[in-house]
Amino acid sequence: MASSNSSSQSPAPPSKGFWTPGRIVLTVVAVGLLSALGVSSCRSNDEPGRPAQNQPVKSAPPAQNAPPSSNAFVALPHTIRETKVKTLDGGSLKLSDYSNKVVVVNIWATWCGPCKAEMPDLVKLYNEYKSQGLVVIGLATTYNEANDPQRVKDFVRAQKVNYKIVWDDGTLAAPLVQVVHGANAIPQSFVISRDGRIMKHFSGFSPYSTPGLMRQAVEQALSEKG
Repeated sequence: MASSNSSSQSPAPPSKGFWTPGRIVLTVVAVGLLSALGVSSCRSNDEPGRPAQNQPVKSAPPAQNAPPSSNAFVALPHTIRETKVKTLDGGSLKLSDYSNKVVVVNIWATWCGPCKAEMPDLVKLYNEYKSQGLVVIGLATTYNEANDPQRVKDFVRAQKVNYKIVWDDGTLAAPLVQVVHGANAIPQSFVISRDGRIMKHFSGFSPYSTPGLMRQAVEQALSEKG
């Protein structure tokens, strides 16, 4: 006689997990696309191989999750416009020297990959619009370059950069970043109108969006009479 315990229920089929092969493939593709379209930047003062004790006294504020680009429309304080800084060639300049000009200020470093990637676009932009009143100023900082101006000179020459390069100890870089509540990152760029307003602020560099957005901002600024 068969025992009642000999009958057994068939095991339930295993439930499908969320991460099926198809979903994994789609996720990898999506992440790859987002990475390709993303904005690249380097942390300021974060040069590879630099010991931590070499951090400068004057530095940008901590990251504030600033967007890659923003319409700032911030009027530059008089103190920033009148700040005198040294240039790499031994001269000096102030932003107020370029009143009635449109100025692009780009904070960068020789060891920053996104900075290097952006430079050809800045050279192209300068060459195209300088006859209409555009000035481009590259701002290299002493603390980001281990206080080695010759390294910067060699780099600028190799990259065929033909716009002004400022050799700054943070006197101009830090206030510029602070006035737009920017991140402690490079590259950062500021499109400044003829009458001293920051019309556009860029944090990081995307080859897909930054050049076009910067060109639009420059053209808008140049179209204004000041």
